[in-house]
Amino acid sequence: MGPWPGAGAFIDLDAVPLTDRGSRLLVFVRPDGDLRVAGAVYERSAERCTHLRRLAVTDAAGRRLPVTAVGPEGISFAGGAASLTFVDAETLSVGVAEDGGPVTVEMEAFGVDSLGQPVSEVDGAPIRWCSTEGPGTLGAAGTVLPAGGSVSVRMGGPVRTTPQSGSHRQYLSAACARWQDWFDKLPAVRDQDVEMVRYAWWILASNIVRLATHPEIEAVVPSKQGYVAAWQWDSYFISFGLRHGDPELAADQLRLFFSEQASDGGLPDVVHDGGTLACVADVPPGDLATLARLHGADSPMVSQADMPITKPPLAAWAARAVDQAAGNAMPMSLQSELKEGLDRLHRWWFQRPSPDGLPGYEHVYSSGLDDSPLFDDGGPVFAPDLPSYLVLALDAMSGLADDIGDAAEASAQRSLADSTAERLISERFDPKLGRFVALTPAGRRETLTPFALMPLLTGRLPYRVLEGLRKSLSGPGALGAAYPLPTVALNEPEFNADRMWRGPVWLNVNWLIVQGLLRSGLDTEAAELAERTVQMVRKSGGLHEYWNPLTGTRAAGATTGFGWSAALFLDLAVWLEARDN
Repeated sequence: MGPWPGAGAFIDLDAVPLTDRGSRLLVFVRPDGDLRVAGAVYERSAERCTHLRRLAVTDAAGRRLPVTAVGPEGISFAGGAASLTFVDAETLSVGVAEDGGPVTVEMEAFGVDSLGQPVSEVDGAPIRWCSTEGPGTLGAAGTVLPAGGSVSVRMGGPVRTTPQSGSHRQYLSAACARWQDWFDKLPAVRDQDVEMVRYAWWILASNIVRLATHPEIEAVVPSKQGYVAAWQWDSYFISFGLRHGDPELAADQLRLFFSEQASDGGLPDVVHDGGTLACVADVPPGDLATLARLHGADSPMVSQADMPITKPPLAAWAARAVDQAAGNAMPMSLQSELKEGLDRLHRWWFQRPSPDGLPGYEHVYSSGLDDSPLFDDGGPVFAPDLPSYLVLALDAMSGLADDIGDAAEASAQRSLADSTAERLISERFDPKLGRFVALTPAGRRETLTPFALMPLLTGRLPYRVLEGLRKSLSGPGALGAAYPLPTVALNEPEFNADRMWRGPVWLNVNWLIVQGLLRSGLDTEAAELAERTVQMVRKSGGLHEYWNPLTGTRAAGATTGFGWSAALFLDLAVWLEARDN
């Protein structure tokens, strides 16, 4: 396999399938050792999207050739006797070594259509079969390949790319070359982080798709297993990791959402193959049923069709970070390119209904915290994180104004940031508790979560407030878990170590708190949390959606190979390397 030690060590073909940049094909191993090929479809699990039920490679005696190595460029059978690689986004090739064979390749489709042609379960898309060398036939006995022979299978619905022609050796060589180009972009990190960083960098490329609504943009989705769309929050976090090696690709993740900006300035929550999810009317039926069960069918979050659904406003901050990484590599700064849209977005947030001038989340999905106890009383919820993000965004815009010499604009942006931070401290900080609280339809919600610490991001907290948050950050029985930071304090009745936003560690939360500590001058605390976070990830052996704070292992129900976990682990690793040097 390719010269990227560690990059393929985590592609186990079970929880983490083999896929390729831009492809919707996922190669898994079956319990019997054969392979199966699934498709990546929005709102559908890979188990429900089968292209090939079975792909087996056997020797002349009918014995299965086992998988002995996996890398970004493909799968090796029996120490290299045969291999599988991607020809393009829709085509796989299986080939035999020049000194190997004969080998039999057996491929069993999901089913056949009325004409007897093979089909997949993914929307009935046809599977096209062809041989790259020699006739090659599909049948119960399989395709027999001599030394150096190969067979390819083309899947995935209507042809969107021109089939390539060539030999399996050429396909494998091309796969190695394109992955080498990608890994050549990796930034420097510490020796102990290299293996996981290579895996993270593979995840970011392997999660690329082209959405039907935006075929001109390579969108990095959270995961090709179910999360086959661009989520606004995820895309911002993903851009922070991508900027270190590919600022232009990072910029595209933001451009995608601003191309869908509404006339009033709001941005959609999701951009997917069929359009966008921008309000309650767009929510899939299954999600609506879940929301009705949690909040009641009469909740506006279920019944108010025009209620907007978006995500927290991190775009200006992300754009500025991309620009700082790109230097002069882009003809125009991303923040300047998106400035009009960014200003409209910030005005949109400040114009939302509010009891005290500090906007809140009308819908739980807009917060990104789908089942957090902060929303147990319904919505809207006025949590301390949202004003903090807006202060951060306004600071980024004032920085842009400073860059171009617009003193009046810089002053206006900074003044609004200052007044927002002042109001947040005066209205939401409880000196008796020593932390910030949320307002809900039932009154004050005092449940301790890391989101009570997000005002650190403002960089404007007085000493008494900082001391209160410092205690919450590390207090035993609170957020001071063995593997910080639990998304609900350990001593809260709502704590559940494995239930999404009610206890597990989310890497984006830890990363945000690290940034807040840095902006608040608490560099030692920031470095400690960053180090404990990357150690947890390395110990767990993967880049999961979320982690159990008691064991540091992948939490029950969490997917793995997750986009923002990969991006933000990479960002922390780069920062730690720079700090050490």
